Amino acid sequence: AILSCGVSDDAPVAGQGQSNKNVTPSDQLFTLEDFGAIGFKVAKEYNVDGLTAATSAWFGFWRPEGSDAKEFEFRFYASHEDAVLYGTSFADEATGEGAVLEEEDATWKEDIKDRKYFFAGPIGSHGSGSVQPKYGGYSIYGNMILLCEGANATHSLERCSSLISALRLAGS
Repeated sequence: AILSCGVSDDAPVAGQGQSNKNVTPSDQLFTLEDFGAIGFKVAKEYNVDGLTAATSAWFGFWRPEGSDAKEFEFRFYASHEDAVLYGTSFADEATGEGAVLEEEDATWKEDIKDRKYFFAGPIGSHGSGSVQPKYGGYSIYGNMILLCEGANATHSLERCSSLISALRLAGS
């Protein structure tokens, strides 16, 4: 099965289980204000010290049509080229099965707690549970990197696609 991220007919696709990202070039320069038109709710702004070349980074929530609110992290750069060149390694580190979830191991440590879920053990057990990544994957679209909530890359890329589609509709 192939997942199309739905932003255009020539958008890259990710083979299921093969990639946790989608990269779509665009000359459009996005800012946080672009997300207000689709009802995105900002929870916090991150300090981008240590996030090479990023101009800003944000955490918040958005409710795709017919769904519960989902969490997203946005990282903005001066251009698409900067997002790809400087942001890819940070996004790879923060997403997917191999996500770095401990502050002492992370390259960019800012609010790393927002990038993980804690799952408790079975009811009545004394197990410590497990920590899992919140973001199964991400999309680079224009000058931004979107880390999208999802249990795996497929779920995350579907949510990234929904958000990007809503942005495109709001901008047309």
